[in-house]
Amino acid sequence: MNKKKVMIEGAMDLETELLIASLEQPRESMFGSWRFVEGMYKDIPLVVAVTSIGAANAAAATVLGIEHFQPDAVISQGTAGGHDPVLQAFDIVLGKKSFDASSYRTVKEEKADWRHMELMGAFAYDQHTGTFAPQAVYASGDEALLAAAHKAATGYTRGRVVDGCIASCNTWNRQQERLLYFHESFGSSCEEMEVHSAALICRQYAVPFLGIRIISNTEFSDEEFQPETATVCQKFVLNVVENIV
Repeated sequence: MNKKKVMIEGAMDLETELLIASLEQPRESMFGSWRFVEGMYKDIPLVVAVTSIGAANAAAATVLGIEHFQPDAVISQGTAGGHDPVLQAFDIVLGKKSFDASSYRTVKEEKADWRHMELMGAFAYDQHTGTFAPQAVYASGDEALLAAAHKAATGYTRGRVVDGCIASCNTWNRQQERLLYFHESFGSSCEEMEVHSAALICRQYAVPFLGIRIISNTEFSDEEFQPETATVCQKFVLNVVENIV
């Protein structure tokens, strides 16, 4: 039986080096400034995409990866800061949904209050109508990939694994009040920079997608970034890949 080809994305070398080292017969490609390494992992065909940081880079790399490698599924993984005060470093968030935390509209008022906002989502081309149409604010993670992640979670011992909501934006928020606002108002579990843009591209291509993020630090525990979390997350994602049917 043919194994599904999976493309695993990570923004930094820190978030992809273990994945690349795990590949047998690795073959490297460069498209523009985006690096892809294709190979086999336990008889499973994998493509590792080093996307670079940020939404624009993640979207571009996802398009290139889908066009060139034709994956059956895409997983965006890496580190994130906590929005949910309950979560601690090494806890893992499975992206049951995601949203763009930088796409919002504020109310008209003389005195600025960033809490008076509504999420806007994105516009995308609709092939059926031939027009650009507003998309749902939240993008859902693929249920089959979530099921594979739930199986992998049974063997994870470094922290909790929870279904959650990933907030993506090209910012690094450290204000506890703002973090709590996004968590309480929009349901966000954590914050990073790539998941939602990759999710939107995969939705356009009808490729199953899942975001997986490990908490690398949280302002609610006054933690600084912990690099080891990136390695732990990659190991978890390889276990997820083994459980994909």
